[in-house]
Amino acid sequence: MDAIRRENKENHEQASKNTMAANPSKRVGLNTRSTNAVNQAKQPLGDSNKLNVEVNVETKKNISEDECSKENRKNLVNPIVPVAQFEAFKVYEDDGYDERMARIEEKLKKKVKKSGLVQVYKGTAEDRFYTKTEVAELERKKREEEAAAKKSELLLTPISSPMSIEKTNDENVVETDDSVLWGRKSIKDMFFEVEEYREVIYKYLREHELKHRPKSGYMKKQPDVTSDMRTILVDWLVEVAEEYRLSTESLYLAVNFIDRFLSYMSVVRTKLQLVGTAAMFLASKYEEIYPPAIREFVYITDDTYTKRQVIRMEQLILKVLGFDLSVPTPLSFITAICSMNKINEKTTYLAMYLSELSLLNGDVYLEFLPSAIAASAIAIARHTLAEQDCWTSDLVESTGYELVHLRPCIEFLSGMFASAQKMPQHAIQDKYKSQRYLHVSSIRPLNEPIVFT
Repeated sequence: MDAIRRENKENHEQASKNTMAANPSKRVGLNTRSTNAVNQAKQPLGDSNKLNVEVNVETKKNISEDECSKENRKNLVNPIVPVAQFEAFKVYEDDGYDERMARIEEKLKKKVKKSGLVQVYKGTAEDRFYTKTEVAELERKKREEEAAAKKSELLLTPISSPMSIEKTNDENVVETDDSVLWGRKSIKDMFFEVEEYREVIYKYLREHELKHRPKSGYMKKQPDVTSDMRTILVDWLVEVAEEYRLSTESLYLAVNFIDRFLSYMSVVRTKLQLVGTAAMFLASKYEEIYPPAIREFVYITDDTYTKRQVIRMEQLILKVLGFDLSVPTPLSFITAICSMNKINEKTTYLAMYLSELSLLNGDVYLEFLPSAIAASAIAIARHTLAEQDCWTSDLVESTGYELVHLRPCIEFLSGMFASAQKMPQHAIQDKYKSQRYLHVSSIRPLNEPIVFT
């Protein structure tokens, strides 16, 4: 048995030697890979990949793909590349660069045009592409801005109308012979200059002033309110209108609402200011483009009343007035008469001052029609400023009033004009003492009375 075992062992060793002799590569397989790995570290960057490929090709014959990839990952070493092997950096120059870029831009334009995009430069550091819809929106906004700019220019320049009485290209021209200073007139003041309709408009105002008139003697029926309280309230409303830059027409409307409301409703004195505040709030919403907020009207009363009280009083006033808020005032007739007869600006402002003074005396003021107060104020203003004739035939024809018919009203306004400087209420005098109204409140009445023929 031992002899057989020794013989088998010898045969096995002899077979192994023959196999190694037949395949010499197997004897140096691992040694070759380690040697190649060392050599690989000495190779430059350009030859390292080539060396790896040769090793892989040689090893694939005897080692599986998984073992080969594992061995390669283990034996790869980051190459150390000598700096001397790199050449100096050079700029690549191409003579046909401009032509090539032009062709690229042309292709890009065709592509953009085909895809529905339009290239728009915004003037910023970053260029972007805009769609046709966005470009149309930008153009629309630009047109709106141009239209708004043109509109603002038109508002700052005087409007010339083919139907206007007088035309001038210079708004700074001042004419003193019964002419209007067009540079300071508003569009609303020029409403009565339409020759074809002004007579019809004036006739409509004369008919409409007879409707919705307050009762002249209503103060006698008020148990807790007196005429002096009404005078103080009107003077306070003048200050409110000046504080919030409300128009004079808003003031006249507020006084009209108060008088009409008090003609039908009894009010205690603690609520009289609330009535005046709600009336001014209502008039400003009717007349002004941008009326003050209700909190402003609460503020001017020193928070005596709340917003809820002002709104409830406003509702009550509307209910009593029947929502009839459009009424002609003395200011409407002054504007109409002065526009139709081309009365100069200083005379117009003096007439407005006299008419506004009449608001303080409600007992007499309510006895006359608004048109009569306006005509009388114009007659006194013309007489005070030494016009040739205080009441001409043209004024008689345009107003429908003879000077004799205006005598009671003229006497009332003359008395208010003479006692204006001594009155404790001075808000109206301060208002017309400004340059805006040419300081007409500083003018003193003449000692010579108007002669009624």
